[in-house]
Amino acid sequence: MARRRLAGPALAAALALVLTAGQAAACPPPQGWAGAGSIAGELWSAWWRPEPAPIPVGDHFSVRFHLCGPPVGRVQVRGWMPDHRHGMNYRPAVTLNGASGTAEGLLFHMPGRWQLILDVRGAAGREKLVGETVPE
Repeated sequence: MARRRLAGPALAAALALVLTAGQAAACPPPQGWAGAGSIAGELWSAWWRPEPAPIPVGDHFSVRFHLCGPPVGRVQVRGWMPDHRHGMNYRPAVTLNGASGTAEGLLFHMPGRWQLILDVRGAAGREKLVGETVPE
């Protein structure tokens, strides 16, 4: 059996297919979201930005997010402090408008490394997108 070698554009296309298999499609940032955080998952990718920025310690803040991928049915947002193995003392209210939304009422009550978790659900499945941040 003869073996074929891939070269040039065919090799690049094959590598791109392998590297993106199982990952959500590329997701450009929304216009005007310079400096926003991004999270890539298997089904969805997300851009997020806090308001106000930077995230304050001990004060409420909001997070705006935009998702790329299959249609979204529901999103829950929470904070988790992995080094201390605890979350926030507040449950934010999430407003979803298509693929974009806002979570209001988050509060990182102590300094250190926090994870922002978007629990995304839709007809395609469920996925937990995790981004990291350090409030100031």
